Amino acid sequence: MNKFRAMRRRQVLSAALSLVTLLGVGSVAGAPQAKPPAGRPIVKLDRLSLPDGLAQRAQLETRLRATLKREARRANWGAGRENHIEYRFSLQALEISQHGSVLRVRCAALGELPGGEKAKSDVTFGGAPSERTALVHRVVDVVARGVVSRLAELERTRRGLH
Repeated sequence: MNKFRAMRRRQVLSAALSLVTLLGVGSVAGAPQAKPPAGRPIVKLDRLSLPDGLAQRAQLETRLRATLKREARRANWGAGRENHIEYRFSLQALEISQHGSVLRVRCAALGELPGGEKAKSDVTFGGAPSERTALVHRVVDVVARGVVSRLAELERTRRGLH
């Protein structure tokens, strides 16, 4: 019985692969799919905003700039080496509170592209109070990664890539 299921599964997968190849991956019926250009665009952080009154503001800003640079380099923006993309990043909230033996870190951020598209991210993590700095860095990194990847998706959609 298992032999027949495996054979049937292979037939279905083969038929599905043939259909995908025939139609083209990600193409809409009747609409040609744009090809992404070669190379990577130059992606720059136009403005970085942090809320006032943050503890260790300089250290957090340095960490955030490095994370944003790394994530912008890794993201697929759907543009080639001749393109320049600028974006803005605003850390709107960074709240640290302790509830018993658990440290909670909440971070909210907003990213913007020049065309007016915006991406928001809001994350809350919990951890040990003894690992405060590592937890804050981890939460900020997750938020930055989420905002940059969403901005890259918005840019790809604007350029007609899906």
